[in-house]
Amino acid sequence: MLAGAIKVAQSIQQVIHDQAIPHVQSDVKDIVTLSLGITCVIPTCDIKPNTLIASADKALYNAKQKGRDRYCTH
Repeated sequence: MLAGAIKVAQSIQQVIHDQAIPHVQSDVKDIVTLSLGITCVIPTCDIKPNTLIASADKALYNAKQKGRDRYCTH
């Protein structure tokens, strides 16, 4: 499950990089980059959508803290 999500994230990032969309106002890079937060769980009735979203948000925050233009998992 997680490996599949990582492959999708890598594919999306590659498409964005290949586009080389100018982003002259960025402090990170002069082209648009993409940071992603990935989380995977085995669904149960006990897992609330907000829990899953919060976990992905933590992973996204980690990606941004580590320099952006990357994905992190949580």
